[in-house]
Amino acid sequence: MTGRIKQKKEVRVIRVDALEVLAPSLAEQEAANVLGKEIDLTLKDPFGTEQRLSALKGRIVVLNFWATYCIPCRKEMPDLAAIQNEYAALGVQVIGASADEQGDRAKVLQFVKETKINFPIWVGATTSEMMRFGLGAALPGTVLIGRDGRIMKVISGIVNQADLKKQIDTILASAEKMAAMDRKQVREKIAKQRPSEVSSVPS
Repeated sequence: MTGRIKQKKEVRVIRVDALEVLAPSLAEQEAANVLGKEIDLTLKDPFGTEQRLSALKGRIVVLNFWATYCIPCRKEMPDLAAIQNEYAALGVQVIGASADEQGDRAKVLQFVKETKINFPIWVGATTSEMMRFGLGAALPGTVLIGRDGRIMKVISGIVNQADLKKQIDTILASAEKMAAMDRKQVREKIAKQRPSEVSSVPS
């Protein structure tokens, strides 16, 4: 930190001109440690049915940790609902993992109704589970998971819809590029085969 120091009575005050962060915060370190890892989560939905994160492999998952008593969580719900609307057909699934207990079912369902949530809600998420995903103990927190089940991005605090959409678009574009390469390789392999090896269907 650089700047001018002023003396005000018995207190020295610095007017900051420049500030440089020399090391990542503990939260950033924790987030970096989970990137590329596959972490499972098992919770129940409000009706008591067990749900597993691993069952969603093959989709891009936006896993959001929230609670009915969390004011910032309420603020970001329209953005998450918009992402669910826009990307569901492209294989993206938003999941809301609530820190509310199973016994708070009525409160959770009321919250869903008030905020017009259009994605599955699971309940009973704990601080230790948030920590496993590289998030701190504070709500809300969101994790972006690729089709292979590996963590691609950890977001502490309220999501920025525009940034989240960019990240999802990047994953989708990368997946399409890989699919196009695979199709090209298959076509090239078929083209290299001798005519006798290519099966034909009589007309």
